[in-house]
Amino acid sequence: MTPRIWFVLQHRPGPAAKPGVRVTDQPGFAEHLAFLNRRAEDGTLVMAGPFDDVDGAVDEGMTVLATATLEDARRLAETDDEAVRSGLLAVTVRTWTVVMTPVTED
Repeated sequence: MTPRIWFVLQHRPGPAAKPGVRVTDQPGFAEHLAFLNRRAEDGTLVMAGPFDDVDGAVDEGMTVLATATLEDARRLAETDDEAVRSGLLAVTVRTWTVVMTPVTED
């Protein structure tokens, strides 16, 4: 199998997030959903979703993008997501080399 390169956006509460309030309940979170919808529309969204903590809180999440370069993924994550620009969310962008996926029968 030829490795596939995707880019992982790891989201967590940013400096503007109100402590003690779930990120998904804070003003401005809809901007993050709008960002994800734009990525779905342009075909760069592979998958996205929250990490569920043991206590049921949803404060961190992950988005996987299929863009041409790390710089493209970083630009989208840092400038197109208003929730990141406003500081509600912080993001780390990482390269993910996928070397194995389930075998499918054709």
